[in-house]
Amino acid sequence: EHGQKMSKSKGNVVNPLEIITEYGSDALRMGVIANRSAAQNQAFSAAKVVAGRNFCNKLWNVARYISTSVGEVVPTPNPEPHSLADHWIVGRLNAAAAQISDQITNYRFAEASEVLYHVIWDDVADWYVEVSKVEQHTSMSAYVLDTVLRLAHPFAPFVTETIWQSLPWHEGLLAADAWPEQKSFNELSAAEFGRLIELVSEARYVTSELPGNERYGLLYMDDSLIADNTNLILKLARLNSIERADQPRGLRLAASGRDAWLDISAETLYEHQSNLEKRL
Repeated sequence: EHGQKMSKSKGNVVNPLEIITEYGSDALRMGVIANRSAAQNQAFSAAKVVAGRNFCNKLWNVARYISTSVGEVVPTPNPEPHSLADHWIVGRLNAAAAQISDQITNYRFAEASEVLYHVIWDDVADWYVEVSKVEQHTSMSAYVLDTVLRLAHPFAPFVTETIWQSLPWHEGLLAADAWPEQKSFNELSAAEFGRLIELVSEARYVTSELPGNERYGLLYMDDSLIADNTNLILKLARLNSIERADQPRGLRLAASGRDAWLDISAETLYEHQSNLEKRL
């Protein structure tokens, strides 16, 4: 990892079998191709293998949650997206499948693994799984899991095959299955959920910056997106309440571009402003 050449005389030879014993072969595969540029000599670091193992653990945890939520229900094959989150995740998976396919074709394996990492870790685990805890659509959850297993299989064949064969709605091998096809979705609905993510992300960030460790309420004016998704925003942003207001008060969430405010006291607002001025 310090850029030295491996040699027996230096005693710094990395034995792949020892790494496989400690972290697993899928983690080694992910670690070897991570952050690699074509025609560039780059140092090998065990930390990248650890990151590969963490990725496999994340995939396993996502699969365990979705398979448990599906339970004994036989999911509908190729389900239609219903909610804003359904349309959004279908769009994200479509884009990831197209990018990964193109990058593998052009031998850009590191870039392909980066796309895979973010679609599973950020889009599926951080957002869609959290949404499914509020708005459950079991067949779509099963479709999402099947799709990410197909996408991840070239990079982590053993853990994905194990998960695939443990799912009650599959009989054959994942290795013999087809690459994900492009699925139709509503781009406007997907974009609406993207705006919802912006609002929730800003609410989380601003709340974490405020003094104290309270749960705040959210106020909004004439905003149909907030009104139609109150329960979802409440859970995702970890808020105390969401109310429609005639007059704004508190701290406006300006970055999301919506007429929404965190309902905080004048004292808290002043303290927050003072902290920001000190940091400036």
